[in-house]
Amino acid sequence: MKRHITHCIQLFLGSFFALFTISCTSSNNDWQNIEFYNVEKMEQLTEEPINANQVDSADFGLDSNQDKRELDVKVDMQFLKPENGANEKVCNLINGHLMELLLKQSSELSVDEAVAEYIEDVKSEFHGDEVANVYYNHLTGRAEYGKENVINYRLIEDVFTGGAHPCIQTTILRFNTQTGDFITLNDVFPTLNQPQLQKILLEKLMKDQNVHSIDELHQKGILEMTDMFVSNNFALLEDSIEFHYNEYDIAPYAAGACTIRVSYQDVKDIISTTWGNHK
Repeated sequence: MKRHITHCIQLFLGSFFALFTISCTSSNNDWQNIEFYNVEKMEQLTEEPINANQVDSADFGLDSNQDKRELDVKVDMQFLKPENGANEKVCNLINGHLMELLLKQSSELSVDEAVAEYIEDVKSEFHGDEVANVYYNHLTGRAEYGKENVINYRLIEDVFTGGAHPCIQTTILRFNTQTGDFITLNDVFPTLNQPQLQKILLEKLMKDQNVHSIDELHQKGILEMTDMFVSNNFALLEDSIEFHYNEYDIAPYAAGACTIRVSYQDVKDIISTTWGNHK
């Protein structure tokens, strides 16, 4: 009888732990069930010159378009799709962060309203700028699954407001899919550990560039105008951490942007315990 009771208890506990493991696995993977949707909006404007004394340039064989100013603004961004259930609040929180941090709009607005307001802001800047005849502003934003319970968001901003060349900037944000919180550099690497992270990134940069000294980096135009620093533009990927440096961050425009990746193993001694447990 005792053996039978013991067997039943073991069977019950075995079933319980099996179900518990399945439940935990399902919960841990729930973040990959978050869906995204695209919002696209584009406007093109032509601003005619205002000159009360202007004569018809065609009468003098002149190009009638030479004084016209043109604007091309486009937003093509992914947002998280809230569904009834546990992820609705998280998705709304993350969408609010995207509107505030990337579009500089209130999280109280709807996504469509925030995009429309952003475009109106760009139009106002265009009308107030008397320099560029051709003015464009293109935003492309994409969400991607990263490390467990992390969504990385990558925004590429391609802007030309006059000058020698356009400006292309990448902004990478990270979000906790359990809470909807924005993940900062200090959340992942405690402040006291960041000098060591800086050394690791410098060593990886030299390895990627196939050099053995700072002087050799300088010969390539890298770190001539600044010391190495830890970029706030980073993504918590499944197998590594990607640090992105935009044009001019550590190298001239001609050298382009730079990406440095380090494995979780490389930073296991300095990463926070929250984000250092990697499968």
